[in-house]
Amino acid sequence: MTPALFRFGTYNLFNLQIPTTTDEKRRYELIVGNIRSAFQNRTGVLGVQELLGSTKTEARRLLRLLAQDTGLMCEVLPVRGRRAVPALASQAPGASAHRFHVGLLWTSDIEPVPGTFRAYEGGSDFWHGLAMADFRAGGPVPTRWCSYHAYPFSPERRLEEARRVLSVFQESDVAGGVAADWNSISADRRPNGDFYDPEPYLEQDHRKLRYQVTFNPDSPGSPKQANREAGEFLRRDPGGLRDSAAVLGVPWQWSCGHWIDAKGRADDYGRRRIDTLRVTENVAATARAHTTHYGPDAEAASDHLLVTADFALHELEVIAA
Repeated sequence: MTPALFRFGTYNLFNLQIPTTTDEKRRYELIVGNIRSAFQNRTGVLGVQELLGSTKTEARRLLRLLAQDTGLMCEVLPVRGRRAVPALASQAPGASAHRFHVGLLWTSDIEPVPGTFRAYEGGSDFWHGLAMADFRAGGPVPTRWCSYHAYPFSPERRLEEARRVLSVFQESDVAGGVAADWNSISADRRPNGDFYDPEPYLEQDHRKLRYQVTFNPDSPGSPKQANREAGEFLRRDPGGLRDSAAVLGVPWQWSCGHWIDAKGRADDYGRRRIDTLRVTENVAATARAHTTHYGPDAEAASDHLLVTADFALHELEVIAA
């Protein structure tokens, strides 16, 4: 029997907090349904972003609730300590009006390696945070999986954070990947050298563009091209992380931009792809599928869509040989 494929996913949950109102409960149920649908009868790990909680304790309660309702797991032994904790990393207190957290969820048929979980908290290295753990997930060796949420307001800060993200995979024998809302456009290429992601901002003109584009001071009216420096750093060899959609060459699909806010306003940036799965070279070689999960429930649940990729991790031993 062929071993099961490993599914890795990323899902920005849009300011998700412990639901109390009717509308919050309805949206929470949609999120739970989307996750259950994507991971039912699957083996894998899901990175989630924008868990909202004023304290780490509150955010841990939310991640535990999400795990319970989706049928997934979330508790792991940290690098230091003997007590299992939810796989959560938190934004520094007071960094913004809301305190955001990122987390990891996984199916019950795999297990995190005790003592490998690490929370890179928001602060000097990150605005939001990065959660990381090694898993026995069906391959010949444990693999490392992370959830990360990039800084939204500065291309320069995103580049600095990218350096820290890549340091998690600094050792050449570490295989795995990062599930993230990168808050920027990928720099990965097609075989002909073109960017996999087309330029989304060329015809736009609004105040939020300053956080996403590279301005040419000598030509103020020039087209507004996406700043891809963080993505370029992340993809570069040796030791870069590959964008699974570009690896497989699947048709381009947007992952956000459909949301209409409470004041009836559409997303200023329009439809673009900033939710991607980046994996090490050896994992990328086992990629089998990449899916952006569309549908009415998906679009009503969050301002981002759930994105997954499937890998044949049992082939890692062949690649490493």
